[in-house]
Formats: sequence, structure tokens, C-alpha cells
Amino acid sequence: MTRELTKDQKEQVIQLLQIKGVKSVCPMCGNKHFVLADGYFNNSLQTDFKSFSLGGAGIPTVPIVCSNCGFISQHALGVLGLLPKEEKKDNNDK
Repeated sequence: MTRELTKDQKEQVIQLLQIKGVKSVCPMCGNKHFVLADGYFNNSLQTDFKSFSLGGAGIPTVPIVCSNCGFISQHALGVLGLLPKEEKKDNNDK
């Protein structure tokens, strides 16, 4: 089943990027037009140069694609405030 970001989700991402002052100029070709991808990446964090593991910690990012040369800019969902907040545990919680 293919599921794309909704129009509202895309508008939220665009608004947040604008609030953060993200410049919409491609650093590779100078184009000023980008397309927001229909999903997000989850970049897995690796800790060993000699092997690759699946699963574990990662950084979810939203990809913005230059409409001219295809350059991809990634923006962390957590920094944009788009990830669920983790509940803080009290010292009494086990």
C-alpha cells in the first residue's frame, strides 16, 4: 500500500521551513524551485565502518528536491517539531 504525505502535512512542512528561514535556492544549480517529496527518509545511524546494520537509531528527514538538477536537501523532522514528543520519566518510574 502506497501512502503519501497529505496536502496538510506538506503545507505544514513548507510553513515550518519558511519560519526557520530556509532559503529556496539550490546550492548546486541556483534554481529557485523545489518539490517536497511524498514521504520521508529515515537515515540509519551506523557506528562501525566495517559493517552495516539494519534497524536501530535513525534520523527521520523530509526531502526537498530541486526541480532542475535533482539535488536533495534533507531536514530533520525532530528539529522541525514534527515528531511525537517523548514522555519524560520520573525518578519513580521503572
